[in-house]
Amino acid sequence: MDNRFYRAFEDRHRGSRELITGRLEVYLPFLAPLKALYPDAAVLDIGCGRGEWIELLSREGYAAAGVDLDEGMLEACRALGLPVRNDDALNALRQCADQSLIAVSGFHIAEHVPFEVLESMVTEAARVLRPGGLLILETPNAENLVVGTNNFFVDPTHERPIPSLLLSFLTDFKGFARSKVLRLQEAPDLHDPQRKLGVMDVLAGTSPDYAVIAQKQSNAEVLGALDALFDRDYGVSLDQLASRYDQALEGRLSKIENQMASDVRDILTNLQAEQAQRVQLIEATFERERALLQKSLEQMQQHAERLQAEMNQSLSNAHHWYERAISFEQQLDILRRSTAWRITAPLRGAAHMVLHPTQAKAVLRQSLRRVVPHARLWLARRPAIERKVLATLSRSPWLVAKLRALLKPDPAEAAADASDLPHGVIDHAPLTPRGRDIESALRQAMTKGNN
Repeated sequence: MDNRFYRAFEDRHRGSRELITGRLEVYLPFLAPLKALYPDAAVLDIGCGRGEWIELLSREGYAAAGVDLDEGMLEACRALGLPVRNDDALNALRQCADQSLIAVSGFHIAEHVPFEVLESMVTEAARVLRPGGLLILETPNAENLVVGTNNFFVDPTHERPIPSLLLSFLTDFKGFARSKVLRLQEAPDLHDPQRKLGVMDVLAGTSPDYAVIAQKQSNAEVLGALDALFDRDYGVSLDQLASRYDQALEGRLSKIENQMASDVRDILTNLQAEQAQRVQLIEATFERERALLQKSLEQMQQHAERLQAEMNQSLSNAHHWYERAISFEQQLDILRRSTAWRITAPLRGAAHMVLHPTQAKAVLRQSLRRVVPHARLWLARRPAIERKVLATLSRSPWLVAKLRALLKPDPAEAAADASDLPHGVIDHAPLTPRGRDIESALRQAMTKGNN
């Protein structure tokens, strides 16, 4: 790879010297107690790059030196008069004496070497550090989802992302007393708990870089000088952002739910009010209809009462006329049973005959036909009177003819009774057998009188 290419790449994507120097100041508090304990304060920076860290340490009074394989980077360091040389990181560590350094640092070098080389580097660092000395390894933070899936692979010299859990475990496994993960370079406003988080904050807001600071075994006094620094939390983790986002989302959802619940309550309240109004309207309408129905029923009842009264009056009148009719019938019956009625019967009969001659003739014929047989029988039992009657009739042929005409039956009556009489006998009246015997005797008497 062209050395100029990688330096140009670093200048564009890593940031300016001033930016990087400002970021590296976070490590100075960890070195200060060691500087007081070990005045020579020797520090080796492997993969020193443009030399920002060496320049900062030199300014702070540390005896810092650096190694790198990129001559383009080293030229920039030499231009600033920094103590650097072209060497392999692992080889440079192996050339250091035991317990000769207070710190070994490597910024964005762990992701450039195979894991076996990184493991050897950690082993050599543990050897060359003084008791309580520090190993500082900074690398891209794969916990940041955008870095781990995209930005990390922009650099063509990167091997693979190294999770903080793996790098921290590696230092612990190689015998360091303790290690601390520092998450770095996140946006400052992400520390504000009131800041609203979006999806991109969760995806790309986690600290894009992290460092593992591992401290070598030492006495309690040396370790205790850095306790406060190791007890602090640094940066922003993905878990924190996700948790905050979930809480914010739950808060927004809760707010939405509360608003929806409030809206639903308002809607229900409005619906209940509208329903109450409709119920009132229905009740008022029902009350009006009930009043109208009640009025109609009262009118119908009054009409029925009037009809009942009229019916009662009619019944009373009918009863009155019935009583009058009964009284009239009773009076008429008394009249018919009276002597005057019987005495005036002939006069009524004569008047009826005068007024109705045809009907009177038929009635007279029927009466004579009923009376004559009895009269004949009566005369037959009284010969003296019979002779006088016959003598009187013989002197009045006209009267005999009239009597014969009246007693002569109608053809229709004769035909109706002919089927019930013996051959040659004409029945003039519906007589019993005894009556017919009497009638036969009377006929013989009349025949005798005519002779």
